[in-house]
Amino acid sequence: MFQLWKLVLLCGLLAGTSASFLDNLGKDVLRKLKSGLEEGLDNLDSTLETILGQLKAAEEDPEKTEETKNLLEQLISGIFEVVEGLTGVKISNLHILDITFEETSDGKGAIVKIPITAEVNVNLPVLGEIVDLALNLVLEYRVSVETDEETNVSTVVVEDCRSDQQSISLSVLGRRIRLFNEILDFAINLVNEVLSLVTQYEVCPRVRSFLESLDVDYVKSRIDELYENQQKK
Repeated sequence: MFQLWKLVLLCGLLAGTSASFLDNLGKDVLRKLKSGLEEGLDNLDSTLETILGQLKAAEEDPEKTEETKNLLEQLISGIFEVVEGLTGVKISNLHILDITFEETSDGKGAIVKIPITAEVNVNLPVLGEIVDLALNLVLEYRVSVETDEETNVSTVVVEDCRSDQQSISLSVLGRRIRLFNEILDFAINLVNEVLSLVTQYEVCPRVRSFLESLDVDYVKSRIDELYENQQKK
């Protein structure tokens, strides 16, 4: 329950210096997050490397698609669990929907889309738990297979994923208090900033590493299948 003293404090803030208070609070949260991301998230590497190893093993078996999705969910959830301690933004109940391959306009690769849903709770100093949000995030990578002319060895090439604001969608599930619009807007903007930074620094590179480890023949067959189906239309 939202304590009375917090409501009184909020009313006072909104009557005078709320913009400055919220601005300073947001800057402090993002400063801690950037510092943590640049230094490397504590106790995360060994856990994620273990999951990446399991992912590579699962991908070798085409029957283990569901297991692969579950491991990817663990990978991304592990990142967000560490981020919660830095920001007060809790991202839980994360699920990966169907991963799709789509043709590119130049016919030289595929666009891999990984749609993610999750619930977001914002819990900040002074303000406490203020809002619950629904998250929809789409990781999007361009994938191709390239063959070295000298060695004739083929490799999977993955370009950086798209991590702009258009790939993130947030909607309000519930408010812990009767939020003033200013605070609600602040919370949503803060979550957007947190998600953009974490996606750029941690989620995109980790998932990209997984995609680059996929079997070349598997990726090539998926790309070839795309364009064969396109020609049949």
